[in-house]
Amino acid sequence: MALSLVSNVYNFSHHKSNAATAGMLIHQHECYELYYFVSGNMHFIYDGTEYALTPHTMILIAPEALHGIQILTDETYERYTFHFVPEMFAKERQATMQRLLPTLRTVRKRNSPLPFFLEHCDQFNIRSVLDTILAIPERHSDPEMQYFLASSLFENLFVYIYATLPASPVLPKPAETDPAELAPILDYFRRHPSDRISLDRLSEKFYISRSQLNNLFQRYFKTSVMEYVKVHRLEYAQKLLLNGIPAAEVASAVGYEEYSTFYRAYQKHFGHPPTQDKGIRKPDYKIDGWLPSIPFDDPGINMQARENREKMEFPDISFENNAYEPLEGDREAHAAVPQTGK
Repeated sequence: MALSLVSNVYNFSHHKSNAATAGMLIHQHECYELYYFVSGNMHFIYDGTEYALTPHTMILIAPEALHGIQILTDETYERYTFHFVPEMFAKERQATMQRLLPTLRTVRKRNSPLPFFLEHCDQFNIRSVLDTILAIPERHSDPEMQYFLASSLFENLFVYIYATLPASPVLPKPAETDPAELAPILDYFRRHPSDRISLDRLSEKFYISRSQLNNLFQRYFKTSVMEYVKVHRLEYAQKLLLNGIPAAEVASAVGYEEYSTFYRAYQKHFGHPPTQDKGIRKPDYKIDGWLPSIPFDDPGINMQARENREKMEFPDISFENNAYEPLEGDREAHAAVPQTGK
C-alpha cells in the first residue's frame, strides 16, 4: 500500500515511527486536517488544550488552529493525516461541506456540526475507509480517477459521520487531571486561550461567587484565579515560541493585545525575554508531512480557501469579542521594552 496520495487539493499520508520527541511539536496551517491516531504513547495539543489520546481517535483540525504532538516513548507511533481544502469536494456541495467542518470558533464553543474529536473510531470502520483511499494508486494510475475516488470516499466519510453519530460526542480527557469542582472552569480556560477573563464574568458564567472561586484555586493550586490563568497562558506561549511561532503571533494567541505587555509578563515569569526561547527546539526526527509548510502543489488553493472562509458568517453569542488586555487587574506600569515580536 502506498504511503501517501497527493494532489493540488489534498495530501494524504500514513506513517509509523519508534522515536520519542524531546518536547511538544506544534504548528499550524491554512488548510483543514483529518488526523487519525492508531497507536502509541503520546499527547496531542489542540488550541491550548493538551489531551492524552486513546487508540483510534480521530481529530478534525480547523485552519489556523495551533496543534501538535509529543511522542512520549519509543513505543510504535502510528497515524494517518489528510490535509485538504474545500475545493476537493464536488463544487455544488463545497459550501455545505465547509459549514459542517469545524472552525476555531465552533471548536472553542463545542458546537461544531462535525465532531472535532471522536474516540473509538474502530467501531465505525473509519480506518478501513482511510486504507481504501490510500490504496487507490495501486489500482488506478490515472490522476483524474485517483482524485475522483479519493474525494468521493472522503466526502462520504464526513457525511456518514454527520448523519450517524451523536450530536455531542464525548471529548477525550485533558492530559492534566482536573479537580472535579473546577473541571468546567479549567476546560473553559484551555479552549479560550486568547479570551478576556475576569472574576466577575467567571462568577456569572459558572454561578459561583468570586470569593469561592479564589478559595478553590488557593486550595488546589495555591494561587489566585487570575494568577493561574496568566501562568497557564505564559507556559503555553513558551511552547509556541520553542516551536518557531513568531513572538508577536504568540502574544496574540495567548490573549495579549499589546506585545509590550506580553514581553513584561514573560520576562517576569521566566526570567528572560520571549526572544530567548524563539525557535530553539528542533524536531529530532522527521515525520513525513509533519511540517509547517503548505502541503499542496499549488499554494494559491490555500489562499482561496482562506478567503472563502473569511466570507462565511458564524454566530457569536459569547461575551469575549472586543479589544482588551487579556487579564483584567494585571496592569503593570509600562516599561521600556521592544515593540515588536518579529
